Amino acid sequence: MKRKLTASLIGMSLLLPMTGCGTSTNQSSLQISEGVEFGEMDYETIVEPNNELGFNLLKEIKTDDDGNLFISPTSLMMASAMIYNGADGVTKKEIAKALQMEGINQMDLNKANASFMTMLNKDSDAIQLQVANSIWLNDQYKFQDGFANQSKDYFNAKIEEIDITNNDSSKQINDWVKKTTNGKIDKMVDGPLDDNLVAMLLNAIYFKGDWTYPFDKKETDDKAFYLNDGTDKEVPFMKLQENLLYMANSEFQAIQLPYADGEMSMTVILPNEGVGLDEFQSTLTNGKWEEIQSGMNSTRGTILLPKFKMSYETELNDALEALGMVSAFSDNADFSKMVEGDASLFISKVKQKTYIDVNEEGTEAAAVTGIQMDTTSAPLDDPFVMEVNRPFFFAITDDETGTILFLGSVTNPKTN
Repeated sequence: MKRKLTASLIGMSLLLPMTGCGTSTNQSSLQISEGVEFGEMDYETIVEPNNELGFNLLKEIKTDDDGNLFISPTSLMMASAMIYNGADGVTKKEIAKALQMEGINQMDLNKANASFMTMLNKDSDAIQLQVANSIWLNDQYKFQDGFANQSKDYFNAKIEEIDITNNDSSKQINDWVKKTTNGKIDKMVDGPLDDNLVAMLLNAIYFKGDWTYPFDKKETDDKAFYLNDGTDKEVPFMKLQENLLYMANSEFQAIQLPYADGEMSMTVILPNEGVGLDEFQSTLTNGKWEEIQSGMNSTRGTILLPKFKMSYETELNDALEALGMVSAFSDNADFSKMVEGDASLFISKVKQKTYIDVNEEGTEAAAVTGIQMDTTSAPLDDPFVMEVNRPFFFAITDDETGTILFLGSVTNPKTN
C-alpha cells in the first residue's frame, strides 16, 4: 500500500509570546538553545539571498483579483531552510539555486538562521516581532536524528508527537495557528487529519509596529486613487508632514516611514506617471534596492498614503520551478535525510497566505507559508509632496539587518 507523507512548513505571525508545544524548554520563541554555536553576524549570509528571492518571486507570481500582492520572502526562506536540511543530491542543489543560496553550505545556513532569529528578537511597546518554529509529528513515525537535532538547535523548533486519528489533533494545530497569528489566520488543517499525514512543520513570523511619526486621524480624508484601467475610486488617505528619508528621480519617488525608534521601516515606492508598476517591479534586484535605500536623504515634505488592509494567498510551485527548483516537485525528489525508513518524498504544494493592515497608528502583518510533502513510495532642496494616488510598491524592512520581511504592491486599496 502506498503511503502518503504530508509535511507542511508554515510561516506565520504571532502577537503573543510563543508557548512551548514540544520537547524544547526555551521560553522565548527566538531564544536559541545554549551550546549551539553561531556567530553574531552570521545572519549577513542570508540577507541578500532573502531579498533577491523576494524580488524574483515578484516577477513570477500573480496578483489577486483586485490586482494586489503581498508576500513574505523571509517566511518562505525560513520554511525552505528547514526542508533543505532534509534534502540531498540534485534536489538540495536546486533548492539552493531557487533560494539564491548557492555556495552556502548547510551548516553555515543553519548558523545564519540562528543568528538571524536572535537579531529579530524585538519586543517593546512600539514593536512586536516574533519568529517561531514547531513540528507536529505523527506518533507512528520518527525523524532522522540529524534532521530533528538541526531543527531544534538552529531553528528552535519544538517537536511534538500527535495521534492523527484523534480529532483533537487538528483542533490543537489550528488553535496554535490562531493564537500565534492573533486571529489573523485561524485555520490551516481540516479535521480529521489525513490518515497518511506524517508531519507538519510550522514556521511563524509576526510583525506589529507603531509609526515613529503617527498620522493624525483628523487629517485623514477621502481622495481619488487612480486604478490601472483608467478609472478612479475614493479611498481614505492619511497625511503626514515630517522630515523623512526621501528620494525622487525620473523613474519614481521613494520614502521611508520608520517604526518606533527607527529599527524597522516601511519603504513606499511610487512609480512616476508613465512608468507602470509592473515595469518598475521587473527591474527590481537587491542591488537596485540597496541603491534606493542609500540614495534617500532626510527631507521635509508631505506624504499622502492610502489606508489599506489586505489578505493575500498564492501557490508558489510554478514560481519556484521557474527559479530552478524542479526535481523537488517530482518523483525524482531526494528528501532522504528527513524521515527514517524508505519513504520517497516530494513537494506537492507550496502555498503562502499573508495579511497586512496599514493605518494611522502603524502596521500589522502576518505570513503563512505551507510546504506540503507527499510520497508514493537624489536629495531635494524644496519640501516634497508625495501623493500615493496610483499603484505603488512597498516593503517592510528590519533596518538593523537590512532584511526585507514583507513586500507587496497595491493597485486597488481596500480598507476592509
